[in-house]
Amino acid sequence: MSNPIEKLHGKPGAPGKLLDAAAAKDVHAALKKTLPNLTHYANSACAVPNGVVAAARDGEQRLLLVAGKAAGFHGEAADGVQVCRADANHMKALREHCPHLRPVLTGKTPSVGLGDRLGLATPGHIAAGKDSGFILVLSQQSIREMKRTERTAQQVMDEATFGVLESGYGKPWGSDADHLKTEADVQVTAHAGFTFFTIDPSEHVDDTVAKATKEELEMKFLGLPAAGVPEASGWKARYVGKTFKAGKTKVTFDEPTLLKAAVKYGRAVAHAAKMAQYIARNTAQYELELSVDETALPTSVAEHLFIAHELAERHVKLISLAPRFVGDFEKGIDYKGDLKAFEESLKQHTEIARHYGPYKISVHSGSDKFKIYPIVARVTEGLFHLKTAGTSYLEALRVVVRKDIPMFREIVAFCRKRFDTDKATYHISSTLDKVPEASDLKDKDLERVYLDEDDGRQILHVTFGSVLTSKDDNGKPVFRGRLLALLNKEAGTYVEVLKKHIGRHVDGLKAK
Repeated sequence: MSNPIEKLHGKPGAPGKLLDAAAAKDVHAALKKTLPNLTHYANSACAVPNGVVAAARDGEQRLLLVAGKAAGFHGEAADGVQVCRADANHMKALREHCPHLRPVLTGKTPSVGLGDRLGLATPGHIAAGKDSGFILVLSQQSIREMKRTERTAQQVMDEATFGVLESGYGKPWGSDADHLKTEADVQVTAHAGFTFFTIDPSEHVDDTVAKATKEELEMKFLGLPAAGVPEASGWKARYVGKTFKAGKTKVTFDEPTLLKAAVKYGRAVAHAAKMAQYIARNTAQYELELSVDETALPTSVAEHLFIAHELAERHVKLISLAPRFVGDFEKGIDYKGDLKAFEESLKQHTEIARHYGPYKISVHSGSDKFKIYPIVARVTEGLFHLKTAGTSYLEALRVVVRKDIPMFREIVAFCRKRFDTDKATYHISSTLDKVPEASDLKDKDLERVYLDEDDGRQILHVTFGSVLTSKDDNGKPVFRGRLLALLNKEAGTYVEVLKKHIGRHVDGLKAK
């Protein structure tokens, strides 16, 4: 390797760091000359102890190019450069060398979670949010989504890390192990390096309280101690007739209010505390979110206060909590509901969060909820976290419709066949009869009908897992390989559509 690059090698024992623009340009020129057949990322070069590392691709294969004798990398030599696969071991070595490639805690800074179901969206996410002032949570996926996409927690982390390297992004970023239900979920995500853990106690939430009789509620309440909530035996004395204040919000518990909150969320609180203790014992650094949004009815102010108060009694410190808000948060489309009611409810939820934390109010199913973003920004005054995921997958399909219409038509036809099955786990209003078959549409209308209009978007949104895991009779993926190949070929287009679409989310959250 030429002397100019040797001069850029990191010093032994020093942390790795991004090279400045001029130095990165020199590295890019030298690596491109040495390995002209690869796709090189000009801004990615990092000085590491005794070497320089940069990102590249050979088609779909992610590569690390290592000049010098940096520890932990082993690849084929090419004129003084090691060409290394971006596998788990090499990505781990890279994170160990470079602090900016390790996820950090988000703290009280406003943050935006950007799920990536294909492992290719991080550069577009960064392009959209790099100047927002928000912490971008770039490695985010739930265990449920990992199963549906046949990805591992380590893949999610490594692909996000590569995207950060590829983009030359040097600002702090986060990682969210989303919707964790078991200790095993914690183990696999903690091992992969996640630092933000979203506890999902939905299986311990009793969503029947709205229709239960007084007698049924009393019976369920009396059964809580035997169900693992011994504290419940003292709750009537501690709550009934008492008024709790959180800022301007006051909640007085009568017996029916307590019974509903306790029966609905009592076991969930106990489970969340148990999970929090396990996370604390098994991770070096962490922050906790509690998700109680996946319920049929909104989380009342009294219920939120009950949850917050009980977690505080158990010394569980949250970084954020996701209530089930008033209105409808359907996947892939804008908010449906009374905006004034949403704002008034959000004010009270925020006051509780400030009093018992302070922790951030987390908005789940937050993709494409453009109507509420300015309200969230204004009311919380930055004490918020937003989660998006499926919308970036839909933007990937936007690349497909613009670059390969036959493939898009094939995907739409497949999704329509899968829709009635796949929608079972979602709360959505779309039905097949609201959207024309792709075969009945002209090419120029496909993008509008299936990616801009609500019903078409939902059909494509809820079927993502089937598209990504469908296999033919020989066990070969039907769509996944072709989809990834196209997105790699059209990487610039994918960045641009994400920059525009995710940028709308970011801009809305900056407006007050």
